[in-house]
Amino acid sequence: MSIERRRMENALRSLLDNYPDPALHRWVDETVRAFEKRLSAIVDPRERDHAQQAALILIKTTLQKWSENPPVRH
Repeated sequence: MSIERRRMENALRSLLDNYPDPALHRWVDETVRAFEKRLSAIVDPRERDHAQQAALILIKTTLQKWSENPPVRH
């Protein structure tokens, strides 16, 4: 596992720690698993690592946008 990937995963965990919403945690877990499943078909390890990093960046960016304007619960 690359240092960048570990740092990205830690950033995701930090973002999630601020929001205990189980639906959000479930979405992140399901999204990560879906990406891992699809990316496992990539044979070249370097290409797979780049694709995994891109997927984590997409998830992190989505969480950051969500944290700027979280849904309101009544």
